[in-house]
Amino acid sequence: MASVHHVGLTVSDLERSMDFYADLLDGERLGPFERSGPRIDAVTGYPGVVVRQAFVTAPDGATVVELLQYRGGSDVVLDPDNGSVGAVHVAVTVADLDAVLARLRAAGVHVLSEPIVASAPLARHRCVYVLDPDRIRVELVEPPVSSAAR
Repeated sequence: MASVHHVGLTVSDLERSMDFYADLLDGERLGPFERSGPRIDAVTGYPGVVVRQAFVTAPDGATVVELLQYRGGSDVVLDPDNGSVGAVHVAVTVADLDAVLARLRAAGVHVLSEPIVASAPLARHRCVYVLDPDRIRVELVEPPVSSAAR
């Protein structure tokens, strides 16, 4: 059986990104840790690199976001726009999309649009993209309310 273990994002400011994802996920912060040396040089392909690393884990324990800030890595800053080939986004399930959006907007987070109701395979889910501090798209997904919950 295969599953996604975690999502890793390279960020420009580790603490700022930790704040964003910990608030969004109501999550536990692990780190920051500083990694360097021959083993890290080999695994990253950047001799002499220093990697600052942190994790944010949601209360369910199943969602883990790894945040990485490289010192001595590449100087290239990618355009994280979803229209760019190779761009990624993170999708986060939320129970009350309107409340989360109100909180994020109050914190100055850029919301790309009003929520939409998705079609298959996410039929009846409400979705919207927001931008993290490095302009990485984060999709907020609110599942439909089941008729049993009414």
